[in-house]
Amino acid sequence: MNFYNWMMRNHRDEDTPEGDLAADMEHVKDTFPRNGVGKFDGWHRLIRSYLVQRHACSECLDVFEECWKEYVECEKSRLNRNSH
Repeated sequence: MNFYNWMMRNHRDEDTPEGDLAADMEHVKDTFPRNGVGKFDGWHRLIRSYLVQRHACSECLDVFEECWKEYVECEKSRLNRNSH
């Protein structure tokens, strides 16, 4: 699952900073970068650069960092389970 879909599944409609980020991402869904399944290297930098170019505040970038870490952990765990 890509980061965009993971955010929609896990944080959309939440009244939290993570939910705010998901709502912002959904608002720009046509242009938000979407990594391929299992593709993490370089995508963190690309998505962060996208957020910076869109003038994301430092709090938003902090939430992105937390969400990205959680996303990578979840996806790596899921991919490892599926490969056995």
